[in-house]
Amino acid sequence: MVKHWTEAELSAELKKLTIIADSREQVNNHLTEWWDQKNIPYITRKLDVGDYSAQIDDMTLEEDIVIERKRNLDEIAGNFTSARERFEREFLRAKANGTKVFLIIENATWEDIYLHNYRSQLSEKSLIASLLSFQIRFNITILFCAPQNTPRLIYNLLYYAAREQLKRWK
Repeated sequence: MVKHWTEAELSAELKKLTIIADSREQVNNHLTEWWDQKNIPYITRKLDVGDYSAQIDDMTLEEDIVIERKRNLDEIAGNFTSARERFEREFLRAKANGTKVFLIIENATWEDIYLHNYRSQLSEKSLIASLLSFQIRFNITILFCAPQNTPRLIYNLLYYAAREQLKRWK
């Protein structure tokens, strides 16, 4: 049965939102420091897919939305070359579960790819083809972001996903 929330009830419930950071995620101090400053709770534990998701009390969004974060174009280029099979399996699991994936790539833009502003030998054409093919094949959303905006973007994505999910959960 769908509960009809008042705005006050939704707001109160969303204050319980806790970000889940995958325990294998490395170098995320710029995220956790921002969340600490904003009093946004987060926990670290293993996620089957993605680097970040969220929970409210015992209701988790892990099957609904995850965020995969890459520090730069070289990291994503590495995922499309030496680690492609593992990377693709992760997106296959998400698609099979109906999980929405947002791929955030920090320190990058499409122009950086076109101009080959990265160290990897992966060609611009191959990197663009891989990114866009994955976006279409696995229904992911690719977002480029400056690192200082990443923690806010992750929080906002999870907050509004939780808001929409709460409207359907109860």
